[in-house]
Amino acid sequence: MKNLMILLITFMYANTIYGQATYLKITQTNNANDYVMYPPGTKFELKTKEGYLIFKNSDDPGFIDITEKHTLYVYPTWKNTTDVFVLTEGKVEKLLSARYKETTHTNNAMESNGVTANYSVTDSEERVGKKNLEFKLSNGITFLYEDDKYRAYLNDQHNYIRIKGKYLIETELGTLKISFNPNNGVVWWIFEKV
Repeated sequence: MKNLMILLITFMYANTIYGQATYLKITQTNNANDYVMYPPGTKFELKTKEGYLIFKNSDDPGFIDITEKHTLYVYPTWKNTTDVFVLTEGKVEKLLSARYKETTHTNNAMESNGVTANYSVTDSEERVGKKNLEFKLSNGITFLYEDDKYRAYLNDQHNYIRIKGKYLIETELGTLKISFNPNNGVVWWIFEKV
């Protein structure tokens, strides 16, 4: 109980200092790269085996170490179903978004689960103050956002891929989850292999 109280005080203190959005990181085991991430603003609830709510979404950074059975409910904006994780080890974290794949630079190269992305954020020529995005993965997936219109394709511009929500792109290679804010050019993404 004392550790929980210290953790809560740390959350409140960090919130007054940073006041920034956090993203969700779920480390399922102690194995390398055994984690899942969700973009800032994703709603979630972590409950004990008895059903008590002990951790949920907010802008406060923090974490819970998992040493016994907990259930994590995640409510992604890009689909109508809930992602449910039954955890017996690992960690559930809310990390400041600046520590993840978020940037406002114009040309970028980053990696997620062995796939590299190169993307470019440019000013819109039609919409004053808005940004456009060209996003290409090393496995051939391309996502384009231009003046409120978006599309994705695999290898060839005529090989379109269906996009769900904002923006979930499922292919036989894996799933690209991308978030783009046309107001400030911030990009968040992760690729999950099949």
